[in-house]
Amino acid sequence: MNFSFEKRDHRMLYLKYTVMFALIALCMFGSYAITGHTLIWNKDALNQHVPLLGEYRKVVLGWLHHPTRPLNWWSWNMGLGTDTFQVFSYYTIGDVFAYLALLFPAAKLTLAYQVITVVRTYFVGLTFCWFAGHFSFRDHVILGGAIVYMVNSYLLYASIAQPFFMTTFILFPILVVQLERVLQNGSAWPLTLAFLWMLVNNYYLAYVLGIGTFIYLVLRVATHYRTTLSYGKALAKLAFAAITSILVAACLLVPEIMAVMNSTRAGSEFANGLKHYPLYYYLFLPKQLINGDQWTFMFWSALGLVSIAFIAIVYLYTRTREFPLLSISLALALVMLLIPAVGAFFNGMMAASNRWTLLIYLPIAMTVCLLLQNATRLDRHTLWILTSATGIYLVVLVATYIFQNDTTMFMPIIFLIMSLLMLWIINLHGTPHPDRWLVTIILANAACNALYVGTPYNGNFANSTLVRGQYQSIAENRYGSLEKGLNDGSFFRVSTISNNQITSGGLLDNDLTSGMHNIDSYYSLQNKYLGQFSTSLQNTQYQANVPLRQVDDRTVLNNFFGVKYLFVQSNSENANKIPGGYFLDATTEPKINYDVGQPTNPTDQTQLVPTTTNRYRTNNAFPLLYWQDSYISQKTYQKLSPTAKERALASGVTVSSKNSGATNGMKTANLKGNVIKLKSQLVSNRLNKIKSTGLKYTDSLETYQLQLPQLTSKAFKKQLKDSELHVEFASIKYQPFSMKQQIAYEQKHEEQQSTNPGDIVNYRFNQYKFWRYHILNGSPDMSFAIKISSRLGSETIEQPKQSKLSFFKLVKNGTMNIGYFAKGMPTSLTFKPSKLGTYQWQYQVVAEKLGTKYNQEVRQIQKHALKNVKFKRNQLSGTISTSRVGILTSSIPYSTGWTATVDGKKTTLLRTNQAFVGLRLPAGTHRVVLRYHVPGLALGCKISLFGLIWMLLAAVASWLIKRHNANKASA
Repeated sequence: MNFSFEKRDHRMLYLKYTVMFALIALCMFGSYAITGHTLIWNKDALNQHVPLLGEYRKVVLGWLHHPTRPLNWWSWNMGLGTDTFQVFSYYTIGDVFAYLALLFPAAKLTLAYQVITVVRTYFVGLTFCWFAGHFSFRDHVILGGAIVYMVNSYLLYASIAQPFFMTTFILFPILVVQLERVLQNGSAWPLTLAFLWMLVNNYYLAYVLGIGTFIYLVLRVATHYRTTLSYGKALAKLAFAAITSILVAACLLVPEIMAVMNSTRAGSEFANGLKHYPLYYYLFLPKQLINGDQWTFMFWSALGLVSIAFIAIVYLYTRTREFPLLSISLALALVMLLIPAVGAFFNGMMAASNRWTLLIYLPIAMTVCLLLQNATRLDRHTLWILTSATGIYLVVLVATYIFQNDTTMFMPIIFLIMSLLMLWIINLHGTPHPDRWLVTIILANAACNALYVGTPYNGNFANSTLVRGQYQSIAENRYGSLEKGLNDGSFFRVSTISNNQITSGGLLDNDLTSGMHNIDSYYSLQNKYLGQFSTSLQNTQYQANVPLRQVDDRTVLNNFFGVKYLFVQSNSENANKIPGGYFLDATTEPKINYDVGQPTNPTDQTQLVPTTTNRYRTNNAFPLLYWQDSYISQKTYQKLSPTAKERALASGVTVSSKNSGATNGMKTANLKGNVIKLKSQLVSNRLNKIKSTGLKYTDSLETYQLQLPQLTSKAFKKQLKDSELHVEFASIKYQPFSMKQQIAYEQKHEEQQSTNPGDIVNYRFNQYKFWRYHILNGSPDMSFAIKISSRLGSETIEQPKQSKLSFFKLVKNGTMNIGYFAKGMPTSLTFKPSKLGTYQWQYQVVAEKLGTKYNQEVRQIQKHALKNVKFKRNQLSGTISTSRVGILTSSIPYSTGWTATVDGKKTTLLRTNQAFVGLRLPAGTHRVVLRYHVPGLALGCKISLFGLIWMLLAAVASWLIKRHNANKASA
């Protein structure tokens, strides 16, 4: 199987493909339209892709209208504030398809997004047709391969959830073709441009594609060019293409690499600690190959191809000597799929995410093309091998069905049998146009897979997409319209309550549509210092992608971040868990749901509970920048508990150890009385007192009370009025029981439940039932959850499963905010672990005092706010008068991109309170200016300019050499 670069007329092929794509697109996307859904997922697309596309569209149009005006690279609307260049470079800047949004008006943003998704999908299949056109395949053979390449679980999911991942399916065939051109002693320029597109498209995907291209290069040389390749010339061309593309793309790459190195991603747990995958992964991996209906991925091992792919792979291994590259590639891919470290390596040394499988769809599609090309020439021996292998595979699939009860395997099995029967019919009896019959089966198989995923009553993926008009409705009613009229010119931030959903249809983190400064943000790259701050204060909501969320509704943290308003849905979770100092400011028109959340037997309309969206306001929000003259040394700060660290934000400022001299001349902060430790006792409903050091949890129905005996005293309770109650876990260790132990305890529980006369426990069935449950759920595993509830709401510390990939974190501690109690603190709390096993912990219950002392400290902070604050592009300025030396601190995330001047003179920027911008101020009246530049952008642009000059000179030299050789040949 050899590449050919002879020019061929493929216009008819592309026309046939376009007609075929119309049918496929109807199945892939038409069902969403028919059922009133859109192609906008209620998670990443809602939070990231659509709003960022709209924001970037504004940036580009603004630049086109005012090309001399500097671009604004700092946004106050992305969480606490972030570098928009870093965000846009990951999602939109290098995405060529994103620029199609410029053709649509702003009001049609969601339409533009969906059209771009369809166009992107079209180019996936078109690129494969172009790629396969370099071989001597018949048109229908290529079309069959294009269907396989375009319709699979990975792309069916990515087209809705992660659309920019689809571009890799376009890029990889281009990279392979241009690499092949170089190996055949062709020009390096097409490969240079392909590398350049790869690098600017997305650095993460470039990393995956780069490794994949290198693997292809090694295997191709080893299997085909080993003895014929001119190694010197080839290496020179490859080096030229790689170096030139890297130089030209440096304006994006340098800032991106610096952003990654300074993000919460750096230093994450390799492969989430996995040495091997859970047992269910290996059991169900075989069915993943043809389970095209499946979109719930196991570690992103999606596969999900049309059923004939299995037969094609078996056929390939009857011809390994003819097709060594494909044979080795797929065998290597199988081995790689079995090892978590491989997924982690391809995922930037982080979670064991097998997104790299995007690379194997090309060789599989080519394998299907080989089968189709030779379908009429299969001998009996080969047919019986295909039949025997299919029979064995069917046994595996049926066993999987029996064990998992996976009804989605029905259609793939039908098409698997149909494909095999058609191959027998073609070779035994002969049929006119065999290619068309096989392609028809492939098309029908792909259509069924696509329809299953896209219909809301089957695969349920469509239920995870927004309905028509919902994005606009959410954007307009992000806070029940209670945000209207709040922009009075002052700077403040807003938030919601943890797990409290104001709008239905998706979990909202980012807010790029209301104009409010919400502290919550969800992006792939987040400021590492913000992550360190959140983990140091043991914010249980922290995730690498979402460093703050609602900071667990902690009062001081909300105040510190300048959260002036909280928006709360009255019928949603934790609606009563309002931080201290926040009072009801406004509410929406009440609505009554007569069927949910109402008294059992109401007798009067006034007894019914209405549903409203409420806005709470506080007068205790800290200014964005403020002066403090009290400091906390690093040594003292490190000894504080998480609650004490939080409370200390109002008492004084701490600076990083390398800037400790900045506190010279300042007074030591008074931390006395900020936090009070409470006695506690854990008691089960079996009337057992649990040791404070841990718990052996053997019965899932056993519940516990965390009793606080001191609060039975009215005098002590009065002492703790205006306090927030926290449970601080300094350490948590969880050891799951072995499978045998789990089942034994569950059997024992069944015995205890058999209390009626004549009850019989079916031990044999229970043994299988429990064993099956644990296999399907991947247990025993390290995940667990501890939930504590009060009358105000619930709080949970959760150790995610290792299969959570990007949302995995090692949970070794955590501080749970039970809520703010103005007067009556509870005497006990409900305590519930999630899983059987042995828990070891060190914890304490503390009350964070928010009374007179705190209020005085807040008033001092507000009094010393930076005045006359003005915001410009990449700049913030203001004035302040100080009576003595102190630190101007802030809640602006620290970055090396910030520089500061005081009275026109450059001053050293400090990292205060672990994560925020600050600077030392002497006594007097000062004008302070903070300016932001993208770290690494200037250096990257200089390198790119050099790269462009180098590329231009190389192009001129190449043209002159080519012209010289042409003249020499003609002479």
